[in-house]
Parts: sequence; C-alpha cells; structure tokens
Amino acid sequence: MPIIIKAGPKSNTNDIIRQFKKATFAANIVQIAKERRYFLKPSAKRAKKKIEFIRLRKRLRSMKKRKNSPQSSIEHLLFRLGTRT
Repeated sequence: MPIIIKAGPKSNTNDIIRQFKKATFAANIVQIAKERRYFLKPSAKRAKKKIEFIRLRKRLRSMKKRKNSPQSSIEHLLFRLGTRT
C-alpha cells in the first residue's frame, strides 16, 4: 500500500519529511527493505532465530533472579519468546 503524505498550505518541508518518516516507520518499510537486501539461506535464518531465542531466554532468566526487575519487562520478554504464563 502506498504511503501518501499531503502537504497543507502552512506546512514546511521539515514537517512533511517528519510525517513521511513516521509513516514509513509505522508501516515497517525500512526494516523489510533491510531484510530483503541480501538473500539469507533458510538454514541461516533458523540459526539466527535460534540464537535470538537463546539470548532472550538467558535475559529472562537473569531478570527473574534480580530483585527489582519490573514485571512489565518480564511479561514483554515472555511475549517475545512466545510463552505467555
């Protein structure tokens, strides 16, 4: 879907550029373009995903051990890991 930014009569170029950047960030266009820049073999994708999962699991374990870690941070990590308990 195309991103359309309409300029008002009193809007300057900086405002229009800022609106465009917000719209592209919200549509996740930059991240998709970076991912598609180079071909990544399926085995490399799986390995990358596995490493990320292990890193998040270690981070969750260390946050649970701390006394003053906020519950929202723990819930966010659980959500990213795909386990909601």
